[in-house]
Amino acid sequence: MSIFRAGLALVFLLVMTNQSFAQAISKDYQKNCAREQVAEHQGIKGKTLTEEDFTAYCACQADFISKNASNRQVNELVMNPKAKPEWLKTLESKAIKACIADPKMST
Repeated sequence: MSIFRAGLALVFLLVMTNQSFAQAISKDYQKNCAREQVAEHQGIKGKTLTEEDFTAYCACQADFISKNASNRQVNELVMNPKAKPEWLKTLESKAIKACIADPKMST
């Protein structure tokens, strides 16, 4: 029975660690995302856009990537949040489609 408890404790620890990594990737990723979006959309709509204008979109994209990246990929981003590996570009492309289609993303 003690082996079962030890195994259960280990699984719980791994789940919690993965959530911590997902949260870390989410915060750093959202900051970088917002900066990139402001730069890409400069001058659009005749007004100055700020990072806050992209908060919901970048949160959606970070959540999508956190849920769809492997543990190795999440670790890679935690170690280097500004990295843009090929797998991330692929996930970002899918996230863009999912987040823009989200009814909460209105302009």
